[in-house]
Amino acid sequence: MLAEKKEALLRENDRSELLDYLMRRFSDKVVKIAYYHVRDRHMAEDICQEVFLRVYKNLDKFCKDSSYFTWIYRITVNLCRDYRASAYFRRMLPWCEWDAEDISKTDERLLEVAEGGEILSKVMDLPLKYRTVLALYYFEEFTTPEIARILKIRENTVRARLSRGRKMLKKMLAREESIYE
Repeated sequence: MLAEKKEALLRENDRSELLDYLMRRFSDKVVKIAYYHVRDRHMAEDICQEVFLRVYKNLDKFCKDSSYFTWIYRITVNLCRDYRASAYFRRMLPWCEWDAEDISKTDERLLEVAEGGEILSKVMDLPLKYRTVLALYYFEEFTTPEIARILKIRENTVRARLSRGRKMLKKMLAREESIYE
């Protein structure tokens, strides 16, 4: 009985150390990924906490057929989808005479400019499927095969989304440039 308790304690210590390592290694990336999806810094941080809670609960179920990051990325994307589909996300109403959505967008724009400049701000205006691929490719520096594995899509789809996303981004930047001329 004592030996079983010791073994369980050792396994729990190993799990805690692994979680600590994963959090140190990937928490910044998880927050960025969540932000790419929900465009709210505080919610992205909340999602990050929930991601690592789920990681800890499911460490024993982790199939080592993928990397830890791929697994964590999938958890993050699924949580972001759940959040975007939630009633809370769909019914964000202004609390007073100001337009809360405009205030929130202004705050997020400031964050986007501070974190990645004007390009990040424009990438964030793209549809989600293009924004995700562009962010993983340019900001996180993943290769197209890695992105395909992470997103569980074909590599050709990744390339097509990169191409279309670049074209959309180029048009957005050209439109803005013509405004200032």
